[in-house]
Amino acid sequence: MSENNQAPTPEEMGAKLDEEIKETVQDWADNPEATDFDDLDDRIDVKVRRTIAGWVGADENADWKDVGVKMDANTRQAIAGWVGAEENADWPTITNRIENRIRLNIASLVHAQPPAESAEAAAEASWADIGAKVESDVRSWVAGLVGTSEEADWRTISGKVSDKVKQAFDKLRHSDKPDADADVRRAAQRIAIDSEETGDDTPPSTDTTG
Repeated sequence: MSENNQAPTPEEMGAKLDEEIKETVQDWADNPEATDFDDLDDRIDVKVRRTIAGWVGADENADWKDVGVKMDANTRQAIAGWVGAEENADWPTITNRIENRIRLNIASLVHAQPPAESAEAAAEASWADIGAKVESDVRSWVAGLVGTSEEADWRTISGKVSDKVKQAFDKLRHSDKPDADADVRRAAQRIAIDSEETGDDTPPSTDTTG
């Protein structure tokens, strides 16, 4: 593609196409014999198609199908280069390479590795390996919170959580239960206070003989 045919920015494309359409319409309107609107449509189609064909590197006489094929090839080639695939790679190959790049980035982020027994057969972590690593990290974190071993399974962790909940309820229930000894002490204190108010430690006489 020559310098004159380098694809402009989307804004420049829109402005260029708008300008060419206006020029084509003006040329058609200035023609005294211009009465056929179908002819105007054809003129606009040819003008716009040639301009876009030049932008994508297709022949100026290419039809819309050839222009579309060239646009697809350019897009595919650009994305293939971005993901490290061959320039002539097809879309399935490019898609697979994109998936691999995303998977490897996530694997690196969570420090996932393929199982040791399959390290030679699979040098790269699979989605299953990534999922297993994330699950293991979350499980170890929760295990630490509840006070179990980091290697504990979910059943053990669940049992530990259940025990902690039961203990909390037991403490709450015992704190609300009346203390019998405390009741006895409070009753004794009330008797002592009543005696001090009367100023006499002996109980009042019950003699009624006068």
